[in-house]
Amino acid sequence: MQAMKWLGSAERYAEDSSLRNVLRELSCRLAILPMSILRPHESIDPKLVNELMEDIRLRGHLRKPILVDLETLIIIDGHHRVEALRRLGCRKVPCLLVDYRSPRITALRWKGGEKLSKSLILKASLSGDLMPPKTTRHIITLCNKRIHVSEIQFNLNIPYQKLM
Repeated sequence: MQAMKWLGSAERYAEDSSLRNVLRELSCRLAILPMSILRPHESIDPKLVNELMEDIRLRGHLRKPILVDLETLIIIDGHHRVEALRRLGCRKVPCLLVDYRSPRITALRWKGGEKLSKSLILKASLSGDLMPPKTTRHIITLCNKRIHVSEIQFNLNIPYQKLM
């Protein structure tokens, strides 16, 4: 198995000071992890994967890390990026690690917006009985403001060849 490469506190990598504060408050860590240890909870849409592969190939780099639970290594956000990298021959992926148990992180359905149980998401991942693509939308609540988790996934711009 490939080794994890810990890059430390995520706030060091964010350019925006307010984002640094959010990352600090959530105790986010950044690491390069082997794809083989990550656990999806949703299946993927091949069309979206192909679009992402083309984007990564043209740019030459992956813009943002994926969001992963520190304890279970479940992918919270970034299933399609992981699959695109895998199809490009990569074996590692940059991950922004968070505590998924945090009450600040909420799971909603993309369609309808009703709340989803995190235990249902964990069960789907751990059992391998994956949810359909784009079932979940994860929201972070900070200072009475709700933001999509993609807003804390800062630009990292790692050349995808370094992830092989």
